[in-house]
Amino acid sequence: MALPMVALPVAVKQSGQDFPADGSKYRELPGDLSISSVHKAPPPGIPHKPRYNKHFFFFSQRRYSKVNSRSGAAEVSRSTVVAVVAGTTVAQVASIMGIAIFPVIAPALAVEMGVRPAWVGYQVSLVYGSAMVAAPVMSPMITRWGACRATQVGLVFCVIAMVFGLTSSLWGLIVTSILIGMALSVMVPASAHLLFRFSPPRNRNVIFSLKQTGVPLAWTLAGVTAPAMTLAFGWQWPLVTVLAMALVMLFALQGAREAWDDDRDAHAASRQRLFEGLVLAWRHPVLRWLTITSMCLSFVQLCLGTFAVTMLVEEAGYNLVTAGLMLSLVQASAVAGRILWGWIADRIGDSLGVLQKLTICMIGCCLSTAFLSPAWPVAITGILFVIFGATAVGWNGFFLAEIARCSPRGQVSVATSGAMVWNFAGILTGPALFATAYQIIGSYALTFGLLALVPAVGLALEMLARNAARREESSGR
Repeated sequence: MALPMVALPVAVKQSGQDFPADGSKYRELPGDLSISSVHKAPPPGIPHKPRYNKHFFFFSQRRYSKVNSRSGAAEVSRSTVVAVVAGTTVAQVASIMGIAIFPVIAPALAVEMGVRPAWVGYQVSLVYGSAMVAAPVMSPMITRWGACRATQVGLVFCVIAMVFGLTSSLWGLIVTSILIGMALSVMVPASAHLLFRFSPPRNRNVIFSLKQTGVPLAWTLAGVTAPAMTLAFGWQWPLVTVLAMALVMLFALQGAREAWDDDRDAHAASRQRLFEGLVLAWRHPVLRWLTITSMCLSFVQLCLGTFAVTMLVEEAGYNLVTAGLMLSLVQASAVAGRILWGWIADRIGDSLGVLQKLTICMIGCCLSTAFLSPAWPVAITGILFVIFGATAVGWNGFFLAEIARCSPRGQVSVATSGAMVWNFAGILTGPALFATAYQIIGSYALTFGLLALVPAVGLALEMLARNAARREESSGR
């Protein structure tokens, strides 16, 4: 089946290029994942004007797209951008809460299952291990069915996962973990696809960052609501809440599916090879170094979230409540940081430069934490954790935007799935290697000091990515 084309309007020839009578420039391009909102041209005599059809609480839009000659991105209405960001963010909150509630309800669920609460660590590892394996396998779904439909499939996985979780059996929890990992593996590249298509290039970093605030928001919501629900109604109700959120979003996205998935290609899956995302990322030098960098940064991110509270309680003299508040500072600064760094990356037009500076700050935070002691004032510790959270947990949004920008045309979701394999690998290995190092060193603070080696490797990889980008620019690629 031929790919859809954007037909040229009535135009005059000028310097070997076609320009319409109104002076704006159009391109004739095949339907493509990296080109925003490609549609059929209007019939003769009908002006270029958007038509809006409201479905449920999202706008489903058909429009004839005028392509910006500088960026290659089509003009998109503000309501569309808001709907895409809102839809992908809420869907992400629902999926991440499916992960976050289990560590929170672990004590109650462990009693029900007759196992130790510490086993929740294996459950989280199984989630991200499943996501890492599924990411390259699930990505063809996005190009074949469309990113909105792929997001809906991820939400279906979440719903079924919560149903199995309600059985409170060991095998049910294993199935739950695998399904949540599969949901995560498809929803991240699907959202990258949608955001890249519909976001204006000048604001792309901050838009990706806004969507990525869904991760710390989900963990915060789980931490605030799940304990109270468990104490008041039982451990089942947090799972029911996530199930309901996923179900509502599943139907809400249906209204937007026709317009958001107009670039789907039914034959795309047959042309994609298994592990194509990994091969694609390795083949392009900038993507190669950036994707491996994500492993280093996610390594640090998960170590901070996993061991910060324990370190503060056992080595800095904090009680559990105060240590928990410090972790809340990490999450809050991560939300603010994701938006701020995305905005700065858009303003200065140098995402790699911003990423390098954040990585340097991570190294400094790791080294500073090595000197943490009960003698430190609470305010100084709080400032350190705010900076640590804003950098080590705040890099994801504009990083994904940079992966999308560097992807070959039409392969945003494929490249993102390859990047997420490395990202999930860092999540899997980070806490385990940190715990092993702690067993040898005997101090959480000193182990954080040793952790500085990981972002240092990431910084070196970022420098390789920058050099590769300069070579591509100089060669005109």
